[in-house]
Amino acid sequence: MTNPADMVDRIVAGVLQQLQAPTATPGVVTAAPSATVAAPAIRPAAPPAATTNGALSIPDVVITAGLLETRGVLSGPVVFAAKAILTPSAVDFLKSRKIAWSKANNSQSGAAAASTSNVSWLALVSRSTPAVESALDALARQPGIHWQRELVGCHRESARRAVAALCRGECDAAIAVTGKPESVVCRANRNAQVRAAAVDSLEQAKRAKRTLGANLFAIDPAEQTMFALRGLLREVVAGGKPVLPSDWSE
Repeated sequence: MTNPADMVDRIVAGVLQQLQAPTATPGVVTAAPSATVAAPAIRPAAPPAATTNGALSIPDVVITAGLLETRGVLSGPVVFAAKAILTPSAVDFLKSRKIAWSKANNSQSGAAAASTSNVSWLALVSRSTPAVESALDALARQPGIHWQRELVGCHRESARRAVAALCRGECDAAIAVTGKPESVVCRANRNAQVRAAAVDSLEQAKRAKRTLGANLFAIDPAEQTMFALRGLLREVVAGGKPVLPSDWSE
């Protein structure tokens, strides 16, 4: 039985051969010379252009790890087109190298978008549920934020790891997903560089940011639906890096 792919190749080759054959004189049979069809030359991609604040601007619509390697992307921030589609390999490429990135949009220039792409968050999960995984996966796809996710054994380990990461500058802020949020907050707040708060609603998250400049949020997912948890986490990370309130004193 003839392979359909071979048949298509033979048809294409025959058409190309006929197109390249010289015009035959009536009554004279000429043999068409065989010709090798050269593959179209691939024009190398242009290097990324630097915006005014030093961010790399890549206008391509589909972003892959191979494209980022070709462009020589070694550090961020990087600004992609508003409608750019980042493949999983591209996201992994950026994550593994801790490269901050964002997308431009109609109301925000590439330079302004890049300025919000420097926030690094650490998610410490000691109590995982399908709602937790779904909410964190959704946040990981949010442009302009670098995410790290770690599984920890218990609330005590969550507190220790969060304090260590914040003090060492490994992240700008952290989220502890735990069954004992108050215990995490109590332990973490023993360190002067940590401002931890247990939150379970949008209002509490807003208040913790406004009054504490909280850089560690402890959340118990037990009573949260997937959609409620997504909304809570979106509110927690909104607004960029945690900022101390003007009236704060040690």
